[in-house]
Amino acid sequence: MTSPNRSKPASNVEWQEDRYPQPLIKKRTPFTYFQAGWRFLTYLFQREMRYYRKRPIDTLFFLTYRCTSRCKTCTLWQRTDKADEMSLDDWKRTVDMCAEQGATYFEMFGGDALLRPDVLVPLVEYIKSQPGLACDLVTNCNLMTEKMARGLVEARIDDIWISMDGVAEDHNLVRGKERTFNRVEMTIKWMLESRGSSPYPLLHANTTVSNLNYNTFDRVLPYADRMGMDFNHLEYVGEFWDELLDQSIIDGVRPNPYFVRQDGLSVLVNEEQARTIKAKVAQMKKDVRRMNISLQCENVDKLSIKQMISGFCDNRRCYITRGKVTVDPKGNVVGCGFYGDWILGNVRQQHLKDIWNGEKHRQFMKHIAQGNMKICDHCILGVQRNPTPAQNIRDYFNRALGRDRT
Repeated sequence: MTSPNRSKPASNVEWQEDRYPQPLIKKRTPFTYFQAGWRFLTYLFQREMRYYRKRPIDTLFFLTYRCTSRCKTCTLWQRTDKADEMSLDDWKRTVDMCAEQGATYFEMFGGDALLRPDVLVPLVEYIKSQPGLACDLVTNCNLMTEKMARGLVEARIDDIWISMDGVAEDHNLVRGKERTFNRVEMTIKWMLESRGSSPYPLLHANTTVSNLNYNTFDRVLPYADRMGMDFNHLEYVGEFWDELLDQSIIDGVRPNPYFVRQDGLSVLVNEEQARTIKAKVAQMKKDVRRMNISLQCENVDKLSIKQMISGFCDNRRCYITRGKVTVDPKGNVVGCGFYGDWILGNVRQQHLKDIWNGEKHRQFMKHIAQGNMKICDHCILGVQRNPTPAQNIRDYFNRALGRDRT
């Protein structure tokens, strides 16, 4: 199906700076290139200011660690503890504290956030009732219902990120569950029907590329376009392993990331598969010009073939730990989602102003600056979120000139 009320860009240049900054140039003229370049430089300046100020910009709320998928690229589903998860009132207070400290964007995450229907829609309503705040949901759609979809749209959620690692059985294979793609299709349909003539929420097909789908991931783009979605975002798979985690212990705390090899099997690609991915992305960039959907593939563009094979990401700074407030299901503010046991404080017991940039936070940032965590070199999240100004400028001009890292 296609949406008859498909949203069109309001100008010739859209700027997706809330999650993944990049110029999406729809009409290529000297003015639009200048406009995109100026906004990009402005963004870089503001980003550096925020880095040194160490002020919260956005938040990551793990409403639960529990999950209904059995993904081969993620191990969050192995965390089944639901004891002492925060209540709706707890989360509302957390929103207030984060907003007071300057955060304006709130990501509802899991696990499967749909396992918390008592929290999800009411919390979105609460966030959107406050001027200047925005929020999104990342979902596998397994528990989505028409009522839930309508509730999220009526609550005025800004973005829905739908995990889509392939089409039909290709998706089910990666997700480890049968018929999960059927629920994805129904969710898209319900969301489009509920939003009607409004362009919101924006619907993103979020595709993780690995050796499980290297030859089929490109089928998502034409499918998502036909369905009436707004974006297809490609992100290369992240992966850690035990030796790397053992080399990343700081002050006795071992990282516990959820992108970990399962049964010793790697999901990183080999050289032939990496070249296949690069070739498919190049073709997708051509194909998308004839579509209504936008393609976001800078994550894959920034990685060389050698990096895709090794998982090494060349991260030199961490903007995430300085600007993103990560809160786990029990209310612990953690230094990083991959260091869930490095607890800066708890929002049930303390105000965020006493946690953020406190002693534990400063100590964690110092370890990162000194390069004490080896897993940071393999953090796929940092590819888009943590480039230095020099890396950002290099990648910007590479994209503008149509170049790709090989």
